[in-house]
Amino acid sequence: MIMSAQTHLVHQFDEDLDELKHLVYSMGDLVTEQINNATKAFRTGDIDLAQSVKDRDAAINALEVSTDRCATLLIAKHQPAAKDLRLVFGIAKMATDFERMGDQARNIARASRSDFPEELSEELAKTGIVESTMKTVNLAMLALKNLSETAAVNTLRSDSDVDNAFKAGIKVVTAFLQNHPDQVESVLSCLDLLKAYERMGDHATNIAEHVIFILDGEDIRHLRLDALPESLAKLS
Repeated sequence: MIMSAQTHLVHQFDEDLDELKHLVYSMGDLVTEQINNATKAFRTGDIDLAQSVKDRDAAINALEVSTDRCATLLIAKHQPAAKDLRLVFGIAKMATDFERMGDQARNIARASRSDFPEELSEELAKTGIVESTMKTVNLAMLALKNLSETAAVNTLRSDSDVDNAFKAGIKVVTAFLQNHPDQVESVLSCLDLLKAYERMGDHATNIAEHVIFILDGEDIRHLRLDALPESLAKLS
């Protein structure tokens, strides 16, 4: 009887944990879709698509609330310890990062304008900030879904490309403004766009750091890449 009760508790914990994982995976997938759609809306000036991105932000917020509630109930019911507890807390923190990434996708959508200068758009595209950011976000999703340390470390490395693209984008904006002082509104939209992608890279990095903490108990926040523990630095 005791063994049967214990088996039931373990089974119930696994089911509750699967539900928590499903919620955060769904949130991450929706955020990724939002980023892609916001980017397309900006590049094409599709105002309707931009509006749909803004409208769907509420769904991301709802998923964050559901994830937090699920994590809280799971801890109250099962009182997990060690790695299981780190996983639950880590997922709850990731939900916050995904919610903020969703906010940045909404900001990109808000910057979408049908009359955005083609010259500025083309120069911005050359920085590769969109590609760098999406690579970083996708690596973070891979790290989360597979609980992969390698993917997590590669996420951290990839974010440096986002930072470099951001700096290049600032130079593009500065040069454009010097040549087109009457285009201040477009420049401000471009700055909002650049900052949104840069921040999404930072949140993807946070997710990777949570994955490493879940797996190893290592808190690597605020560490430079060259200061990572040797066991992580050698991963590729």
